[in-house]
Amino acid sequence: MQLVRKLLSIARSRASRNQKIRGLSTAELVGIIVIIGILGALGGTYIGSLVTTANSNTGNSNASSLNSLCASMLAAGVPVTVGGSAGAYTYTITGANSGNAMTDTQLVTELNNGIQDPTNTNVIYRLTPQVKTAASYVSSNTAPSGTATAITWTFTAGATP
Repeated sequence: MQLVRKLLSIARSRASRNQKIRGLSTAELVGIIVIIGILGALGGTYIGSLVTTANSNTGNSNASSLNSLCASMLAAGVPVTVGGSAGAYTYTITGANSGNAMTDTQLVTELNNGIQDPTNTNVIYRLTPQVKTAASYVSSNTAPSGTATAITWTFTAGATP
């Protein structure tokens, strides 16, 4: 019992000796702020490059989806007539929602909405997931005049997918 009292009194005397509460010095606070700033700058640069890479990958993936969709339309015999010069094609798709000549941007919008059959009762082609910025995609065609044999879409680098 005496041993316990002796240990308790030693613990009390040590606690009472050092009652002063200390905080961080100015130099320590400045050091912490500098370290956090360096980590923030490096992290911001890294995250920015990740966003750029993700946008590029998304755009290329969307262009690939457009290529697959147009290839399957042409293979299934959907009538697509093309006019205009390289980089400025206009398309007419029989059975499309509008049935009018369309630019690249209008065609992508049409593919987002869904190409319908000639009776306009069933959607036979629809781009899923939808392309958000149709103007970021440009097409080229192997037959610049007349009936399309292939439509190839590319994503404009640096654009919004």
